[in-house]
Amino acid sequence: MDVFHSPQYLPDLVLDIIFSNLKPPDLLNCMLVCRNWLRVLSDGRAEPWKLLCRQKIPKELLRSELLSQLATPKAKLRALYHAWNPDDCSVHIVVKQNGFTLHRNPVAQSTDMARTKIGYNYGKHVWEVTWTGPLGTVAMVGVSTMDAPVHCSGYLPLLGIDKHSWGWNLIDNVLLHNGVSHGNYPLLNNAPKYQIGEKIQLVLDCENGVLHFEKCNEFLGIAFKDLPKTKLYPSVSAVYGNTEISVVYLGKPLCG
Repeated sequence: MDVFHSPQYLPDLVLDIIFSNLKPPDLLNCMLVCRNWLRVLSDGRAEPWKLLCRQKIPKELLRSELLSQLATPKAKLRALYHAWNPDDCSVHIVVKQNGFTLHRNPVAQSTDMARTKIGYNYGKHVWEVTWTGPLGTVAMVGVSTMDAPVHCSGYLPLLGIDKHSWGWNLIDNVLLHNGVSHGNYPLLNNAPKYQIGEKIQLVLDCENGVLHFEKCNEFLGIAFKDLPKTKLYPSVSAVYGNTEISVVYLGKPLCG
């Protein structure tokens, strides 16, 4: 076959039409075929990513404040695939249709947890977590392994209750792992309590085994060190009925 008639040398417009008929896993495989296909699909605003966004994410959500930090359709689609896992949460938690927000049903004497669809044991990654409902008496945010339980009876700091999870209790500003307090957090003088609607950045550095948080671009200090190399999933645990929590994967940190 003449090199200029090879599929890898097709015009961008033709490639866009072909790629627009593929699913995300197939598109990722296409990026490995050749430099030209990688160039086309590396553009986060390419037509295939726009089409998939329109198919997977409601129009009003694409333009919402929730996804405002994501500049391209590809980034928004990627965030959807990193959002809450409806198959890995307490039976008292429902992941809303948008995929990014969970709703904790009003069940007495119950603590309920949820994890994201994708966990990591390599690289550095950032998620944005927002509590959009009442916190109740215990509200935890952090990471866990697949071995951490997603439900327990009573109102307890479930995220951090055993060796499989690490959590920050937004109510009393205390860190918890393996059922033991690891001190106050944030590591700031006169650290304020979390306010409903504030965006928290959860930053997981798997290369160095470190978890920290940021708020309004302010570093809140290292929360946990010496994290294991196993896959870790951003997680929350809640006790308040009808509270809602959103998570958005932002990608790699801008610095570091």
